[in-house]
Amino acid sequence: MNLFNAGLKTVVLVAGLFLGLVLGGCQTESSQIAPIPPAQIPRAFSDADWVRVLSAVATPDGYVKWNVVQSDEGIRDSLRRYVGLINAVSPGNHADLFVTSNDRLAYWINAYNVMCVYAVVEHDYPGTMLAGHPAGQPVGAIFSVERFIFGGRSMTLDDVVKEEIEPAGDPRLFFALSFCAASGPPLRATPYDGAVLDAELVDQGQRYLSDPRAAVRDGDSVKLNDLLLVMHKADFLAGFQKMMGVAPTGILQALQPFVQSDSPIVGATGVENLGSDWSLNRPPR
Repeated sequence: MNLFNAGLKTVVLVAGLFLGLVLGGCQTESSQIAPIPPAQIPRAFSDADWVRVLSAVATPDGYVKWNVVQSDEGIRDSLRRYVGLINAVSPGNHADLFVTSNDRLAYWINAYNVMCVYAVVEHDYPGTMLAGHPAGQPVGAIFSVERFIFGGRSMTLDDVVKEEIEPAGDPRLFFALSFCAASGPPLRATPYDGAVLDAELVDQGQRYLSDPRAAVRDGDSVKLNDLLLVMHKADFLAGFQKMMGVAPTGILQALQPFVQSDSPIVGATGVENLGSDWSLNRPPR
């Protein structure tokens, strides 16, 4: 139930904030860093705490300095505050804070990314993002089983993708979801901003499709990772048809609108599977 809809009594709002504190950003059996919900709903949504986290931990190549997260209590506090804000506020319960569709999409991208970072801390920095937790949960439980709070609403990360990202019909959004895995899209050093979201998605797509994490040239063929070739292939095919008015011949043509000249996809005539590396996105040594 949405505890923050306009018109609800103050006592319900307070109860909702308390729920965010108790449940935290991630509903696990024990919490290592409990989120800090806001004392009151802000008049304007602020990414300031997420800015501080990203500026300290995101490398130029989009990896995460997990050692900084582990050692810097101030950064962990900023993470807790931003997760607490996400717990309390979303476009679903405070539409007035997210005026445009791009404002809403930027919220969901940032919320997804911060919850992935938060889950890593909650899992004590696992070797792989496909780890099951607690013991007995299936592989990939971080995404498919564990529940997070978004504006008072309990969702898995897969729910966020299916209910808030995929319906937008813009495959560029998948370039922005950094799931803290080595093969995943780079974690941008600044939050996504609805006012400039289109430009950010263009840049992010070009960056990722020129990166060996996503695509590697092998003769006339290009090896594509699972994000492009398996997980969201249908989204890219549908996105191309929506954009161009005709069905693409395949995934290579569907990706052409998003590449820049140095991408290994350019000029490739065949496709192979690169697979994916789900280990934590630590900076290469």
